[in-house]
Amino acid sequence: MKLYKILLTLAAALSLQTATAQFTALSNTAAVQQTLAATATKTQTISSDFTQVKNMKMLNDKVSSKGKFYFKQNDKVRIEYTQPFQYLLVMSGGMIMVKENGKVSKINTRNSLTMQSVNRVMMDCMRGTVFNNKDFSVKALASSTQYLLKLSPVNTAMKGLFKNIDVYLNKADNNVSKLVMTENNGDYTEMIFSNKKINTALADALFSVR
Repeated sequence: MKLYKILLTLAAALSLQTATAQFTALSNTAAVQQTLAATATKTQTISSDFTQVKNMKMLNDKVSSKGKFYFKQNDKVRIEYTQPFQYLLVMSGGMIMVKENGKVSKINTRNSLTMQSVNRVMMDCMRGTVFNNKDFSVKALASSTQYLLKLSPVNTAMKGLFKNIDVYLNKADNNVSKLVMTENNGDYTEMIFSNKKINTALADALFSVR
């Protein structure tokens, strides 16, 4: 498994480009940070379906896929693509594990600053702690129904991967509804979550790859 493909998969998991005209910038984010922190302590697991669309600007083309997404406190993520291909990516305990065509690959993020950064932002998005991520500057906006956290990379590794990441959270439950990544060349990937379930039992075995 090539590192580049793993990075693309993780980038796709952090992605959706949406018009922001209905959002207004928040001058004081303290209340939002407190709200997200309170929700994070109550959210032990998340499971949902997702639909992903990769938008390639130069080719004027889109590639669609579907799958299942799982998160378990404190650092476990499973992204399982089921259509039109099967591909599994699991993040747990500082390891990134991939299964493709029956073959399993493992990466220790401690050996790569880039993978550490990608792993950290993924977990921060799920835990609502993006304001604490030193790899990005964060601007907060709000609409009547959502918060939008716009992440701009400040370190070299993240600048090489992303132009920006946008995190959309529903005010109703303060959980992520859309994750946004735009690449430096203008390409972006849309990932839309549906049928979300909070705090259902998820076995630890779900976050291992064999």
